[in-house]
Amino acid sequence: MRFWTALALALCLAGSAEAREVRVPIRLDYAFLRELLIANAFSDPEQTAAVYSDGVGCSHVTLSHPELHGGDGAALVVADVDTQFGTLFVGICLFAVHWNGRIESHLEPVLDRPASRVHFHVRDSRLLEADGSERGTTATVWDWVERYVRPRLEKLTIDLSAPMADLRATLPLFLSADSAPRAQALVDSLELESVSVSLEAVTLGVRLDAPSSPPPLAPAGPQPELTPEEAERFEAALSRWDGFITYVIKNAGEETADPALREELLEVLIDAREELVDSLGQPTRGSDPVRPLFVASWKRLGAVLRELGPKLGSRGVLRYLGFIAAGDALAALDALGPEFGFELTSDGLRRMARVIAPADKSDPLEAPEGVDPELRRALDFGAPLTPPADFDESAPPPDATPPAPSPDPNQTLWRSALRRFAAWLVPAAHAAERPSAVPRLTKEEEKRLRGWAPARSELNDYLPLMQRLLRGAAEDAVSPKQVEPTVRRGYLDLQLATAWQETCWRQYVRVRGEVRAIRSHAGAVGLMQVNSRVWRGFYDPRFLLADPSYNARAGSEILLRYYLDLAYAKGEHKRPGGIDDLVRATYSAYNGGPGALTRYRSDKVSRLAKRIDLGFFNKYEKVRAGRELEVMRCFG
Repeated sequence: MRFWTALALALCLAGSAEAREVRVPIRLDYAFLRELLIANAFSDPEQTAAVYSDGVGCSHVTLSHPELHGGDGAALVVADVDTQFGTLFVGICLFAVHWNGRIESHLEPVLDRPASRVHFHVRDSRLLEADGSERGTTATVWDWVERYVRPRLEKLTIDLSAPMADLRATLPLFLSADSAPRAQALVDSLELESVSVSLEAVTLGVRLDAPSSPPPLAPAGPQPELTPEEAERFEAALSRWDGFITYVIKNAGEETADPALREELLEVLIDAREELVDSLGQPTRGSDPVRPLFVASWKRLGAVLRELGPKLGSRGVLRYLGFIAAGDALAALDALGPEFGFELTSDGLRRMARVIAPADKSDPLEAPEGVDPELRRALDFGAPLTPPADFDESAPPPDATPPAPSPDPNQTLWRSALRRFAAWLVPAAHAAERPSAVPRLTKEEEKRLRGWAPARSELNDYLPLMQRLLRGAAEDAVSPKQVEPTVRRGYLDLQLATAWQETCWRQYVRVRGEVRAIRSHAGAVGLMQVNSRVWRGFYDPRFLLADPSYNARAGSEILLRYYLDLAYAKGEHKRPGGIDDLVRATYSAYNGGPGALTRYRSDKVSRLAKRIDLGFFNKYEKVRAGRELEVMRCFG
């Protein structure tokens, strides 16, 4: 059973125009409650509780292997019972009767509002034989067992005092600095007001009164462009949001070793950063740039954190419970509209992030640009890519390096024409000649590609080198993986086609006579168009710009992650197109983020996106046919 089901925000509007009543349900599924029961009543790591023992082995009562299920207004606990009762005489057990079977108890929740706790009271119980039947002997055994079992089961308690304290400390930080009376009113109204039991979950109701402020004035007419100072503040706010969501996701990834959960966390992070990059391209005056990003990301992030819960133990679960409750409350407050005056402030985000890692003294909103090995490990990327060994930070940027010497232009053009004609005429023969593994570039050959923006006359030297560089990077990425030959081949062709679609196998271009690394309007750079903002912490932005080999390895690693852990894991290869559909889905995600996985087969996409996906697939078909050197057509 999934731990805490999907996010549900219920808003109840009541009272005067000055305040609105908000209710946020916190749903706890039975996997979580079982963890609490084991922590409170079953101290043994084997999930066994010796609820009574006379110390000499004559009489004992032991519970083990508890299960917890939903019921009609009460939770049902089922556990194995092993009991023996006997008569002691001068320290000797003269007579003993042994019995084992099962116990079933219904536990009713009782809310303690002032303490923010829920206790459970045993409503009724029954003993069953090991085969599930009821016999006369069970009534006799029950008289003996009940006095010991009931107090143990009633140890189950949900203590929300810490999460509620976190809410009281966190929510006021998301109000403007001049809203002290409103913040105090919010804190005073916050309470745990209800508890209910269903077949799926125990639901706790948190209530608060949201005092509103005067609605903001609507802007009159078109807004002018942001001043440099406003643009700087806009970007700083987005950088803090990036730091916040990265911090939360890294901590969550470190809490679990489940590859599926880590993949979900990665998807949330990358899609959030893709939205952040889009926001940077469309800055607006007078609005909180983080607020829509939070609302867009919270539902997915909250759902993943709920699923993570049963794997954390009871203490870890309660930390995340406070964090999730705060996020749910903020989403509910956002739904009230702008007149409430809610803002995603730095202090609020910082305080909220520290709920899940209270002992961490670092600033959760920092967004360093370098590689973060802990983030890579937390999301199953392994050790950082090895940087180029001969990289010299004091040297001029490699994109200013002059291209390598080229052969005679007339010879090159003639050879180029012959190669293009042959590739077009006999694609099957060309495909048959392609080795499954290509020789790796030497260090000198890799260095030669740095700063080289090829002219048409240089393509016969440049393209085979770049082909070997790309193929080698793809081989290095996929070789450690256990994949079927057809899936492996699909990835290798996908990688060459992606580099063709993104940059025509180029790291650099000439702009007014100056050699520059290729950079998109959204900030993607180099050969594989890796966006250093989207992939911050995973790769070093200096090397993405300065070294085609590093860029190729980074892009190949991202592409393989999307190919196997996203598209393949979601069954895109099982569609009618087989490997072709797997490849197309992977490129859609590579180009638009994980949320764009099915873009290639959707009717609800822009003409531009459809044109991009069709253009890629056309190139992939050429690569699959062994005609990848037709990439030279990009150069005229």
